[in-house]
Amino acid sequence: MINLIKKNLLNIVSFFLVIFFLILCLFYYNSNTFIKNIEKKRESYLIYLNSYVEKLDKISSSSDFKKRIDNDEFFKKIYKQKQYWELIK
Repeated sequence: MINLIKKNLLNIVSFFLVIFFLILCLFYYNSNTFIKNIEKKRESYLIYLNSYVEKLDKISSSSDFKKRIDNDEFFKKIYKQKQYWELIK
């Protein structure tokens, strides 16, 4: 009997909590104050982000980005290794 009363009381309390949460979501998230607060936060974050980006150091590098690395020695070694393994066979 007592367990049944506790269970019913818990169900009633949970029901009211859910209803309260839904009403809060419906009215607060659609209100003008919430929208204004979000816009202010977005603007302040953009200001912060722009200031952070301006403070970053720029990477200085050579203007020759298409400079090629000479890999002839590497390929010569591979070719020599292949010849070596063919001689072993």
